[in-house]
Amino acid sequence: MIRILSIEFLLMFVVGAISFRLVWAFTGKMLPCWITIILLAVLILLFVPGHIDESLIVEFGGKLPEKYPLSPFALNLLRSAGLLLGAGLAAIVLGKRKAIGLEDTPPYDDFP
Repeated sequence: MIRILSIEFLLMFVVGAISFRLVWAFTGKMLPCWITIILLAVLILLFVPGHIDESLIVEFGGKLPEKYPLSPFALNLLRSAGLLLGAGLAAIVLGKRKAIGLEDTPPYDDFP
């Protein structure tokens, strides 16, 4: 059971980091990045069903997990926390890259 919850958390962690960097690539500003991540977290809390589809686990070769002790709201909170922590890590990395100067230089500046 812990394995399934950790996969859910890690998947949302990666989605949060990628979403943050994608919005940064299009806008170049932090505020739209965080607005997008918070909007995604709210959408997860409101519209994603809070259960894990066991038929997909069996279909792809896994065995049926035991019932998990988390409520659907708690599972969605776990997903949203993974999303926010992934975005937080992306923001830290982005801040370090800006401090070094890697985000300021345009790519391919030697191209004619």
